[in-house]
Amino acid sequence: MSVGTSDEVSVETNGPAKPGRSGRWGALLTRVSVGVAAGWLVLLAVRPLLGGRVWWWVLVDLLPPLALLLVPAGFLVAEGVVLLRRRGRPTRRHRWLVGLAALGLALAVPQSGVNWRALGPHDRAPADALKVVSWDTLEWHQGNDPDAFYRYLKSSGADVYVLQEYMEIRDGEPVPVDDSARLRAAFPGYHFASAGELLTISRYPITTRTVVRAPLPAPLTSWDDYWNIRALRTDIEADGKEISLYNVHLPDQFSLESSPLSTGFYRIVDDLDHRRRAVLRALQEEIAGNPRPKLVAGEFNVVPGSGELRWLDGLTDGAHSSRSLYPVSFWVGKLQAWRLDWAFSGSGARIDEYRLTDPGALSSHRAQEFRFSG
Repeated sequence: MSVGTSDEVSVETNGPAKPGRSGRWGALLTRVSVGVAAGWLVLLAVRPLLGGRVWWWVLVDLLPPLALLLVPAGFLVAEGVVLLRRRGRPTRRHRWLVGLAALGLALAVPQSGVNWRALGPHDRAPADALKVVSWDTLEWHQGNDPDAFYRYLKSSGADVYVLQEYMEIRDGEPVPVDDSARLRAAFPGYHFASAGELLTISRYPITTRTVVRAPLPAPLTSWDDYWNIRALRTDIEADGKEISLYNVHLPDQFSLESSPLSTGFYRIVDDLDHRRRAVLRALQEEIAGNPRPKLVAGEFNVVPGSGELRWLDGLTDGAHSSRSLYPVSFWVGKLQAWRLDWAFSGSGARIDEYRLTDPGALSSHRAQEFRFSG
């Protein structure tokens, strides 16, 4: 063994240096991110398949649709920053994360509720197009100033109103209302058709009124029609053309009357899902047998990208003509993240100039306002 001078230092190593604490945490974070990205990709892949087929999936669909897009996009942005700081070749885990996030982003784009058509040009409505308002009034004007309610309704000057929740809540149960005298005074010369909690008002003559019936379980409250009538077809004659208007209000996805920690909560979710599918099936069959130009509008309680929208295949979403990049019709508190209200056209009809108007404190749903031509 030779000994060097006092200025020499002998260094011995037993292998590659072990990563420090920050390196170990970084590796763990990458592994967790890969797992989350993989799980998110699975969710995006099965969402269109399970929606409307598995009753409990409606609870998954309560997630704001925009989040489906933001999660994989966030992973890609974060990975870009990490790789720029590393200035080296990405590890295998980093490549996996980028690949999973990119696939997730591709699947999320059509499911996110983003209206990409808002970025392109829009046609103006034909001169003879009807002005239509579809609105979930949230228990009519109960608890609000009736004068303000009617001012908001009339402010649009619409030719047709497709309204839901023409009703009140008393002792915790829905009950019908009769506001016909005030309606006739507010809309002189208009025609009215109602069934259950659905009300359609038309400047043009109503030729037929048909309830779209579906095989449903026993009603859950004393007012049978509230549960049994969820779609009302009203045919009108406008400028010599026969047009079918479908006023739709599907049941909620869940009820807060019972705790999510109880079995009763999930029995109600199952029951409501059964009702929703039965109405959608009956509506699909009714629409398929009707060759007239048609408008199908209302409060569907369906979010963008949901598999439940398959029941409406063949119809065109009116929001395609909106200039809003992310149309939102419903909010909880100050969180505005969901679109539950829809308007579709079919059989050669079209919707133009679609927008959502804010009713203030009158309802938690924005009104759909658009031009419709058959």
